[in-house]
Amino acid sequence: MSLVQSTDLYAPVAAGLAATERCLADMFVDEPESVRGLLDHVNRYGGKRLRPALVHLCAGAAGRSTDEHPLLGAIVESLHLASLLHDDVLDVADTRRKVATLNALNGNEVPILLGDLVYARAFALSLTLSSLHASRELAAASQAIVRGEIDQSFFCFSNDLDEARYLRVIRDKTAALYAASCSLGARYAGGSEAQVRALRGFGQDLGMAFQIIDDCLDVVGDEEVVGKSLGTDLETGKVTLPVIRLGRRLGAADRVRLDGLLRGPVPGRRRDALRAAFDLDDVVAECQTEANAYVSRCVQVAGQLPDGPERHSLQILCDFVLNRSH
Repeated sequence: MSLVQSTDLYAPVAAGLAATERCLADMFVDEPESVRGLLDHVNRYGGKRLRPALVHLCAGAAGRSTDEHPLLGAIVESLHLASLLHDDVLDVADTRRKVATLNALNGNEVPILLGDLVYARAFALSLTLSSLHASRELAAASQAIVRGEIDQSFFCFSNDLDEARYLRVIRDKTAALYAASCSLGARYAGGSEAQVRALRGFGQDLGMAFQIIDDCLDVVGDEEVVGKSLGTDLETGKVTLPVIRLGRRLGAADRVRLDGLLRGPVPGRRRDALRAAFDLDDVVAECQTEANAYVSRCVQVAGQLPDGPERHSLQILCDFVLNRSH
């Protein structure tokens, strides 16, 4: 199922997402042509608009959407975009959704600076909302994202297959913004504290599952289908769940071989070398089972929401995250 084309998923919040798109289009109209040209290129990445969708869906599930939700959706999407610009530099990625990355075209300085500008504009706009809840929660999420990236940068090419550390990293660098999108959508819709907490947990678990599946795709996905550079985690030495689970399955000799493949010089791409050296099917299936455990908790939360199209869409979203191929 394509998330972007799923009318079942988008129908309940189509008007809200259209308003978010208008907010995104207006965010940088006062910037010089050089900046707008870069953002026009970045907009070619497309994207699933998953975080704004969560803002609007959780708003409808917990209360009612207000005129602040479109801007809130644009803010969380902008923070996500800024993190992608920085991620592409860190991952040395040359394509994203079949479009050349800014770092591939312009070097590292431009996307880093543009990401900083997008972050700053997003937080400036958050201060125009009716309360500081968004500014506080998104500041905390942004700190978590950076903390997770720093922690991951020291968790490289190591024999220390620490799964708890991996889970902490993805909880920070990925799940934090999902959690904030859901909780803020509910809070600004007038949801109860219990609903805000439940939907924050929904977002965190959904983000955990999303990143685990993403890490599986990084080693076994099809670049033509996924639409971005794959194997970047391996090339930059990031330890992900498939590698951790593979290492646990291997005997001493094969562990040494895996360590050499991850640490040492490899002809061609590490991803191809890993797939040639080891059977990854069982490892990936094991990781998918782990992701399913997170999604199961999301399904439980969604099932407790008031019946309606937003709840139905959140349930579809759980299935998409678990079974996506891109």
